[in-house]
Amino acid sequence: MNASILKTGFFALLIALPACGGDDGETDGNADGSTGDATASTTASTTASTTASTTASTTASTTASTTDDSTTDDPSSSGGADSSTGEPACMTDVCMTYGAAVPTVAGLIVDQAAADPEFADFFAPLVGEGTEAVDAFKASLANFISDAYGCTTGAYTGPSMEAAHAGMGITQQQYDDFIALIVGVLMDAGVPDDDINYCFAPPLVDPAFEATIIGQ
Repeated sequence: MNASILKTGFFALLIALPACGGDDGETDGNADGSTGDATASTTASTTASTTASTTASTTASTTASTTDDSTTDDPSSSGGADSSTGEPACMTDVCMTYGAAVPTVAGLIVDQAAADPEFADFFAPLVGEGTEAVDAFKASLANFISDAYGCTTGAYTGPSMEAAHAGMGITQQQYDDFIALIVGVLMDAGVPDDDINYCFAPPLVDPAFEATIIGQ
């Protein structure tokens, strides 16, 4: 099961055209001393029309260019995008929204993994130690998750990921399948796709974090 990244739309940038000025009231004198109102009117009308056309054309061109640049080239215009990757960023306060549910989710992950044929052998020694050991492991996992997502600091006091998985020889496929199991737990708990994709998944699929578990 893969958590697909959902694309978001861009916000349109709307710029109003400026109002165009009209005749400034200046008249054009003729050789016979007449004011030449007809000529002045025609000249003013032509000038105003040309000015309006030029201004509108220039503004429209600038607007189109600005809109295109803002909505296409700048990742930050995508509404909550991560400026470093261009991908939509997490828009949910994970700790406030899900913090209280972390122990329950951690417990479900352990229970489902221990019962899954693909991971049962990894969890068999733990299960063999009894309920108390399993509960302690669940609590430790909950603390690790809480620290990892910034909800707590220093709550996890267990071994490093490298030490915890040393000698297990976990493969990339097994790691991916375990992440899929976690995604399934979150989906069953009613966590929205966007929160799974943009809040919970990124740290788990970070190559640097994967390297602390895979192949140890």
